[in-house]
Amino acid sequence: MKFVLYYLIVAIFILSCKSEDKDSTKDQSEQMMNQQVSPQPATSSISISDDVLIEIDASIENYSNELTSSLKKYKSNNSLTNKSELIESYVRFADYMQYESSVSPMKGKYRKALSLYRKALELDNGNSKVMAEITQIEDIYRNMGRPIPTD
Repeated sequence: MKFVLYYLIVAIFILSCKSEDKDSTKDQSEQMMNQQVSPQPATSSISISDDVLIEIDASIENYSNELTSSLKKYKSNNSLTNKSELIESYVRFADYMQYESSVSPMKGKYRKALSLYRKALELDNGNSKVMAEITQIEDIYRNMGRPIPTD
């Protein structure tokens, strides 16, 4: 008889704990559902330094140096060839950041890629590949319910 009473008490205790877990889970779910997921552009203009990113992923230095070189060429002679080279440097660097870099998203992987793609788009506003990449990164931010960086 003692064992039956003991099992009954344990069963009631377990069921009451599960009931509280369900209630708290339900409350959390309702709170999440009630939140509007409409990301606003980020108001901060946090710039991601290449030096900080290079500490995480040394390969970034090559892309950064290539971009710096292309930018200098374009500033000294804004010929169509130099412009195309600069656009390609932006896109290569951005592609590396988005698809290959070991930098985590929390450390600025997508933010840096988005910034680079936007700079390429400023030079070539009809570039469909760049527009698609920007849309993809912005969708990632929207799906996470995070503000889309503006820098």
